[in-house]
Amino acid sequence: MNWPDDYINAVGIRPYHVEEAGIIWCADCQDVLPLLPDKSIDMVFTDPPYGHNNNNKDLIAKWESALGRGKSGPARPICNDGPEAEELASFLFTQSPRLLKEEGCCCCCCGGGGPDPMFARWSLMMDQHLSFKQMVVWDKGPMGMGWHYRRSYETILVGQKGQKCKWYDDSDKIENIIRPGKHGIRKIIPSKDQHPTEKPVQLSALFIRLHSQQSEVVLDPFAGHGSTLLAAKELKRRFIGIEMDPGFAKAAVKRLRQGVLQF
Repeated sequence: MNWPDDYINAVGIRPYHVEEAGIIWCADCQDVLPLLPDKSIDMVFTDPPYGHNNNNKDLIAKWESALGRGKSGPARPICNDGPEAEELASFLFTQSPRLLKEEGCCCCCCGGGGPDPMFARWSLMMDQHLSFKQMVVWDKGPMGMGWHYRRSYETILVGQKGQKCKWYDDSDKIENIIRPGKHGIRKIIPSKDQHPTEKPVQLSALFIRLHSQQSEVVLDPFAGHGSTLLAAKELKRRFIGIEMDPGFAKAAVKRLRQGVLQF
């Protein structure tokens, strides 16, 4: 695939950033995904907004002062982090069968626990368009935000195109629970300069290794600060990122231009 000629011109939306490894659009994924070619994506790994209105006026926005770690910074609301988040997840699952190559998969981060059982609803939505494969529990380790059964895990929903997906692990030791610190994955307590719900690069790297090979294309329609894109680049995959917030898109480009990670 030749990014400048065969791909960008076909899409018709000017990308925010282009390099040999991949492309980033600063745009709404609802505008970009319908224009991507059929069967052009090997796998999706993404972390869409959960619809919790996080980091606006809630405890997450004030965690520094709540925990006695100094004055909290300004609220950094996430685009589409309200009721519309459910529609965005549905849109992604609807687009995935067309975009994915045969035996491709969509790995979608999702909340865990209650009182809103979004993982149950999103699993059913995913299964309407892809074959639902597994819900992986990411145990982030104690102790999470909230009260009365405080949040200490999130989930990653995995759907596959067809009856099976590409799988590149021969150890037979991959669990459906990611235990604290395993694979080098540790939760991020975001600073004022980070995306408020940023995921560790090692989290997306785990799934990218399992479901893709070098030179294949990884899509993240909700790229944030670029954790998935950075993992894909370091693992010698090609990437396509879409991020609606110009500040986060700019930060993602900066991360991609900086140092090499050690996995």
